[in-house]
Amino acid sequence: MENKNTILKVVTITIVVASIVAIVVFTQAMWGGPTYGWGSEANWWGGMMGGCPMMGWWGGIANVNDSNVGEYVKQRTGYDVISIEKYSNSYYVIIGIGEKPQYEILVFPNGFIHPEPQSMMWYGAPMRITEEEARSIAERWLAKYFPGAEIEEAYVFPGYYTFHFKIGGDMQMLSVNGYNGAVWFHSWHGKYLGEVEG
Repeated sequence: MENKNTILKVVTITIVVASIVAIVVFTQAMWGGPTYGWGSEANWWGGMMGGCPMMGWWGGIANVNDSNVGEYVKQRTGYDVISIEKYSNSYYVIIGIGEKPQYEILVFPNGFIHPEPQSMMWYGAPMRITEEEARSIAERWLAKYFPGAEIEEAYVFPGYYTFHFKIGGDMQMLSVNGYNGAVWFHSWHGKYLGEVEG
């Protein structure tokens, strides 16, 4: 009996470890980089709570471009489109109810839609940190990792904040967990190509 319990434990641990490795490999392949917060003030694993009810892929084979991405997203998700930015790896889209942001999503040229990692992991976290405090955390992080960067835009989502910042002629972004202050740099966008809508 003791041997059976030991074997069961080993098998369970092996499955869990294999699952974690598979997730990490998939996300690195998908986004072209790690999905953890670089130099975060609090490790982002501590912010895994809530969970985006929109988890998963939407869409199919379609030709998505600057002229139709907004309408395409609205039809597929049922949410209002607040802002669309174009990056070398995908479109970055903020969707919500009216002007109130709910999710950040990625839209690929082939029509596939996927929520951003922080929208999946941090959605619905209790907000103990104010926007002003979150901005201060973001500015300290930027001073350390992107000296000279300036925050251009700020968005409040259920559970976290996202700040778009300009560095040189490029626009990038980071998110700050509204519960514990963890910082998550969006490493997956690629080069900023311009604003499409918003």
